[in-house]
Amino acid sequence: MTIRLFKTMAFMVILAALAIGTTAPVTARDGTSKHVTRRMALMTSQKAAMDVLTSMMAGRTYFDRDRARAARRQLIRSTGTIRKHFKKPQLDPRSHARPLIWHAWKDFKTRADTAETAARNLSTRSLPALRRTLPSLMQSCLSCHETYRNAPNSFTTH
Repeated sequence: MTIRLFKTMAFMVILAALAIGTTAPVTARDGTSKHVTRRMALMTSQKAAMDVLTSMMAGRTYFDRDRARAARRQLIRSTGTIRKHFKKPQLDPRSHARPLIWHAWKDFKTRADTAETAARNLSTRSLPALRRTLPSLMQSCLSCHETYRNAPNSFTTH
């Protein structure tokens, strides 16, 4: 692998980690609506699966085909339900969803479909295959987050 390709992949991994961010633990008693709680849980599960794959891609962990396949299955399931989880226009103080989602619903659905397609096209057969196919999934996530997600306040302590 060339140095330039490695730097590009490393940049993409860092960019994805910054865009996806972290969320506070989600509980049923935290005052959020059940729909927002489910959306937050969906995004948290996607982040966990992406963390597994990006760690392998970046060489922070060894490539494990079984773990990569499990993460891919999780991403296929979760990206396939994005539209369902965001269909009801509900906002909550802990949610990072922008109201623009429901004003540009057709575009949002298209981006969700793109993410699902990218998850299905993800190859976990080998590390080179993962490195070749994961950037398109990362780009679809970033594209949607840049448009439809408010950046979380990293200084919030609750």
